[in-house]
Amino acid sequence: MKTINCREAGFDCDFIVKGETEEEVLKNGMEHAKKDHNMKEEDMTSEMKEKIRGIIRSS
Repeated sequence: MKTINCREAGFDCDFIVKGETEEEVLKNGMEHAKKDHNMKEEDMTSEMKEKIRGIIRSS
């Protein structure tokens, strides 16, 4: 299982994003960001994806 804490991604939020792979974590994180942080797909820049990849933890 791979996880990231939404707060570590720069949001004032304690949600934990989970997935089996990095791609699944990115997908689940974007779904959460759209729903709870009003982000749009185009807000997920390659720089943001790289930042998120850097904080993904394996558990």
